[in-house]
Amino acid sequence: MKRHKDALGIQEGAINVRAMARSLVGAAEEAASEGAGAEQDAAVRMIVHRLARVCRVDLVSYGYDPETLTDTFQLLVGECKAKAEQEAGAIGSGQAPVMLEVGNRRGSR
Repeated sequence: MKRHKDALGIQEGAINVRAMARSLVGAAEEAASEGAGAEQDAAVRMIVHRLARVCRVDLVSYGYDPETLTDTFQLLVGECKAKAEQEAGAIGSGQAPVMLEVGNRRGSR
């Protein structure tokens, strides 16, 4: 992986969060394999910067919901807590997780 080239390309205007996250993991691994701390690597920091911008992190730090005047960070924390409790409830309720079946393939039963 050429993390510095990827970082420059991402900085040009990437918007795919999943692709940027994969590049971030690869860049961090590459930096670590060279003995560098990933949090200090220029490419890693540039990718994180773009990812934060696409995810509008500035609004998390300084924003408020215009209707409730609730701090945006607190809204995100509350939503994550509620979803985590729902997930824990579904797992702890004795119900098996929903599994998708793959359609029959030729020659398979």
